[in-house]
Amino acid sequence: MKTTLFLLGASDNEAQSPSTRERVRGGVQVTTDFAGVLPILPYVMSDPTMSAKSHTVMVGVHEIELARNAQVNLFNLVGDADSSAAMLHNIEAIAGRIKPARLFNPPRHVFRTSRSRLPQTLADIPGCIVPRVEAANPGNYAELRTVCREFGAWPMIVRARGFHGGEHMVLLAEEAQLGSLEGQAWPYGGIFLIQYIDARNEQGLNHKIRVVMVDGVPYVRHCIYSDQWAVHTSGRSILMDRDRSLCRREEQFLASFRDRGLGEYAAVFREIYQRIGLDVFGIDFALVDGQILIFEANACMSFVGARYGSDDRYQYLDGYVRDVRRALKKLLVKA
Repeated sequence: MKTTLFLLGASDNEAQSPSTRERVRGGVQVTTDFAGVLPILPYVMSDPTMSAKSHTVMVGVHEIELARNAQVNLFNLVGDADSSAAMLHNIEAIAGRIKPARLFNPPRHVFRTSRSRLPQTLADIPGCIVPRVEAANPGNYAELRTVCREFGAWPMIVRARGFHGGEHMVLLAEEAQLGSLEGQAWPYGGIFLIQYIDARNEQGLNHKIRVVMVDGVPYVRHCIYSDQWAVHTSGRSILMDRDRSLCRREEQFLASFRDRGLGEYAAVFREIYQRIGLDVFGIDFALVDGQILIFEANACMSFVGARYGSDDRYQYLDGYVRDVRRALKKLLVKA
């Protein structure tokens, strides 16, 4: 494994990033929750083989000093094209100066995963559905109503730019519900309007499958069931923690999808990988009428951690975490 510099960067919007120059100047703690980044550092730094050759750099705070003709790899951890465009351009410039032996997750490819650009990036892939998305910048409530009317697809999701985990995101069934946003500040800091496609099954449940792409190979990670329209990992506590039958359902689905589904949809995942072009990223989707309905695909997702509660009901996920960890380690060590 060559010496690898892992490049972190704060969001362009200071309000979206918990990091400050004062907090990171003396050294980056690998457990720090930086917004919009690929959160793999805790695993990398906990492995003796990888940590011995790995160094964390906070771009704009830490200086990069290399010996003459040093051969290093760079790993760009900034994964949010919508909130960190300036930082991504900065990292691209750093890579141009250093000329690394290998640049993981090139910033220019991260831009292909922007929420508004993703429908174009993944357009017309057989077996793959990507909802329509448009970016908007309303300055007041009247402009918000106008952009939603022009988008013209009800129901729609209104989501703040640069936020993750369901923060500042609502589903509006009809125009009359826009009034709930009038007194809030977040819709006027940049939003996305997203076509909503109903993915509920015959039991009325939603689901979200996560597949992780590592060096072009897909690894299934989880399948979360929820009675909420927006499905998040934290949402396990809402339904699955109370209904062990859904845990068994997830366990059975993951085994089946690993053994057969990844092969059945191999052409779709291969095309997604080729079009996005990142070394490590995640794909969140649902299966609707045998097709992959994309929710998002980017390098901001968590998949190497394994914290799911105090008991052992989710122990079946451990093997899938190990698969991804092994793939990530192999990618880094062989480079």
